[in-house]
Amino acid sequence: MIGLAVTREAIPVRVWCWPGNTADSALIRQVKKDMRDWALGRVIWVADRGFTSKENRKFPRQGAGAYIIGEKLRSGSAEAQAALSRQGRYKTVAGNLQVKEVRLPDAGDRFIVCFNPDQAVRDAAVREKMISQLEELITGSDQLSMTKRAELRGKISTMPGLSRFLRVTPGGLLRADRARAKAEENLDGKYLLRSADPHMTAEDIAAGYKQLLEVERGWRDMKSVLDLRPVYHRLEERSAPTSSSAGSRSC
Repeated sequence: MIGLAVTREAIPVRVWCWPGNTADSALIRQVKKDMRDWALGRVIWVADRGFTSKENRKFPRQGAGAYIIGEKLRSGSAEAQAALSRQGRYKTVAGNLQVKEVRLPDAGDRFIVCFNPDQAVRDAAVREKMISQLEELITGSDQLSMTKRAELRGKISTMPGLSRFLRVTPGGLLRADRARAKAEENLDGKYLLRSADPHMTAEDIAAGYKQLLEVERGWRDMKSVLDLRPVYHRLEERSAPTSSSAGSRSC
């Protein structure tokens, strides 16, 4: 795993390399410790939706730090549901991105709902395609035995996108959950951000998180280049093995 600390303008100031199975919580502790020597006035941590636990959020706030974290829309958390249900006007910022700040009593953090109309169209198309695939899979399943139908249900359960819209009737029949699909229309084109910084504008919070998406896109683009130049990590010295069959390749 390769990590970068970057400025607001995306200029790298430091790089790290860790074993591929290192947990995010361990990474952020090391990075925070290493950055102390830089005497920075303020550090804003930007993290994706896998970092939203209360314990993870506590550490970046030490030493006057703050964070911008993506919140899972389908987490079922009371805060996420309350933020999404609040009424209010969106404000258009960079490009076609629209933002709306939601203040929740006693929440401590600020919540920013971001909406991209173009992404909403894509999300709706993807969902309709998944439901069509699901209906194609379960067509004729009413005539199957209970065992075969259970096997089909088990197969669909390994497909997260499709299984989300699968409904099983009291009689054990398989159906596409159109009510669930209708409810998810409210999430099309949206993502929810949580921030502990009291001074940044909603636009800056959205732009900060968008920077993370751009970094991740850059990593994906670089992987195709790195694949052409394998880096072998078989030994601590990072020396190249004598044959291509030895060691492993990572990027």
